[in-house]
Amino acid sequence: MVGRRYIEDLHEGSLVDEVLYLRGIRRGAAKTGREFLALGLSDRSGTIEARVWEGIEALTPWLAPDRFVRVRGNVVTYRQGLQLNIKSLEPAASEGIDQRAFVPNSYRNIEELEGYLEYFISEIFDPDYSRLLNSFFTDEDFVRRFEQAPGDAASHHAYLGGLIEHTISVATLCQHVVLQHPRLNGDMLITAALLHDVGKVEEFHYEGRLRYSREGRLLGHVLLGQRLVEDKIRELENFPRDKELELLHTIISHHGELEWGAPKKPQSAEALVLHHIDNLDAKVKGFLEVVEGRGEVSWPELQNLFRRPLDQPLAADRPDR
Repeated sequence: MVGRRYIEDLHEGSLVDEVLYLRGIRRGAAKTGREFLALGLSDRSGTIEARVWEGIEALTPWLAPDRFVRVRGNVVTYRQGLQLNIKSLEPAASEGIDQRAFVPNSYRNIEELEGYLEYFISEIFDPDYSRLLNSFFTDEDFVRRFEQAPGDAASHHAYLGGLIEHTISVATLCQHVVLQHPRLNGDMLITAALLHDVGKVEEFHYEGRLRYSREGRLLGHVLLGQRLVEDKIRELENFPRDKELELLHTIISHHGELEWGAPKKPQSAEALVLHHIDNLDAKVKGFLEVVEGRGEVSWPELQNLFRRPLDQPLAADRPDR
């Protein structure tokens, strides 16, 4: 959405004519008794509270949360904060909307990540694992969803493109471990690394904001991913059962512990490697996401997924390191 004006750029007196995402709505009344609608509107830069004073009854048949709306109005200061005074409001179709204007997205170049993905697939010499990977990553609809999906809703890689970014990182680290421990089944491990989180293409909705799908809430990405892999294997002719079992075990045990959402604990060396590398990448990225963007704060408060103060990493060439 080239040239759009983001919420973080608004100030008192700003005129607004934009598509925004409606996150919440409630009905209220002023001290004079005059009724209004209070709306929570957002884009990727933040949220703003808005008020509708006129034509409320005409809006109620269609107005509901979790949808895009075309908003026209002006920004005023109210109780030391900004508020959007809405003059007109109408539904906006989601088709053609660039979700990156509403949901945080990866800073990494997606084409670069695609190149790494193609490289890892090309390095798989086992013909069965190779055709399984190609069955996934030659499916244009799947690839589109895989490249757009987040890695999580909150704790790490919680942005569009987070899934492919996390996947490439895990596969890269697994490749290094294979070089150090050549007795590992490298083809199976890298295949599992590339497929371990495929269930996340179904776990999240990311239209307007990140949230769990119904399938994601009830089943989670581990079981969703197992189903996707099994379905693809069924489409392939004569896929060896032993290879299927080894691969599925490595994928479904990647959370490591039952209380962390793993249906089974790792029982093979490859499964153990994938678990620890997945956890390492998620934790390091989650750590950096806690401390990034906080200026010079060196010890963030305990409101983070680690529940401890975190020392902000500094570049090696910083004089105050």
